[in-house]
Amino acid sequence: MDRRKFIQTAGGGIITASLAPGLLAGDGPGISGDSSGQPALYLFSKAIQFLDYREMAQAAAAMGFSGLDLTVRPGGHVEPDRYDRDLPAAVSAIKDAGLDCEMMVTKIVGTDNRRDYDLLALARSLGIKSYRLGGLKYDGKTSATETVKRYQVQLAELAEWNRRIGITGMYQNHSGEGAFGASIWDIFLAVKDLDPDALGIQFDVRHAVTEGGRNWADGYRLLKPYIRSLAIKDFIWAEIDGKWKLVNTPMGEGMVDFSRYFGMLKESGMDYPVSVHCEYDLGGAEKGRREPAMPREQILAAIRQDVVTIKKLWAEA
Repeated sequence: MDRRKFIQTAGGGIITASLAPGLLAGDGPGISGDSSGQPALYLFSKAIQFLDYREMAQAAAAMGFSGLDLTVRPGGHVEPDRYDRDLPAAVSAIKDAGLDCEMMVTKIVGTDNRRDYDLLALARSLGIKSYRLGGLKYDGKTSATETVKRYQVQLAELAEWNRRIGITGMYQNHSGEGAFGASIWDIFLAVKDLDPDALGIQFDVRHAVTEGGRNWADGYRLLKPYIRSLAIKDFIWAEIDGKWKLVNTPMGEGMVDFSRYFGMLKESGMDYPVSVHCEYDLGGAEKGRREPAMPREQILAAIRQDVVTIKKLWAEA
């Protein structure tokens, strides 16, 4: 059965199953802790921001995730201005569904806002062990070397915050013009002297392939000592209206060589949590839209198929 037929067939029942109290972690098709050594998969919650905390957690459990990589940022599942009330509620709902909530995604990039320190401290007290930073940018005026020096200082100050709190900050390499870290070497220089348990890297293979082409593996090897989690997704380059554009795809349907990548991870004995990013067309849900144009059951069926694909690719690697 191809992906489209699977989604059409499974879609009608998966929303009901995902919200049913009996289909929690351990009852459904688990990903971590089985005999095949599958990694722990955490769903980046941006793709299901149309669900409330309880629905989000139960849906993720029924789809086979070990936990959630919770959005705690403006427009996310938890708004930073309401973190003291909403973050405990979200974490409680996730744990009630039998899932872990060890990761979250923020916009934090420095130490200029005391609220961010209090947010991180509360998150750690709730059992969250790591968070993803916001993105850093080149300003187009300062040289690359001076930009690296500036961010070395900025990230070192943030690492000290993290050390005091006991939480790990992780910078994700993104692709695109002006994105600090897209070249890999620049973020390496910025973090190379830091304790990666205070501030490390969330390695994103899709962005590494987008920017690095065939040398993405060298970027992985360079950052490997600093990696504390992984983000996975897939893509292709497509000619649209006479221009080549990047198009996100479901897992295993694009240009990322998951066979080689997963093989490398196995060889290294990786023990990183994996954040699954669903950024292909989901009717706007992939962008965090609260009212996506695609039926909810089809969105959840598509995400569930990503879990199936990842599990298969990992077993075969």
